[in-house]
Amino acid sequence: MNSTYNIPKKERVIVYGDGFNMYFGILEAGYLNCKWLDISRLVNNLIQVSQELIEIKYFTSRVSNNPDKQKRQTTYIEALESVGIKIYYGHYQRDATECKLVVIPGQLFMKR
Repeated sequence: MNSTYNIPKKERVIVYGDGFNMYFGILEAGYLNCKWLDISRLVNNLIQVSQELIEIKYFTSRVSNNPDKQKRQTTYIEALESVGIKIYYGHYQRDATECKLVVIPGQLFMKR
């Protein structure tokens, strides 16, 4: 007997994490116990049965000028990598850059 099963296709999910804003958001909110947040565990607890986690991407910049903080950050990043989280490095821009909005009918530009 031939039977066909309709297995619903799972929604594919990729999670993008902003390490800089997450870290300082945790500090500002007073959740100091969450500085070593297990991002993988959090995400897996939020994923629905109808979803499939493809990967977690964590974006950050390296701490500079403070060896103790650098060591703690390296340890945290290594922990994230050990559970399969992909790390992407950018750089911290200290000075604000002002962009002016230029509107041309049908187009939108940012002018520096």
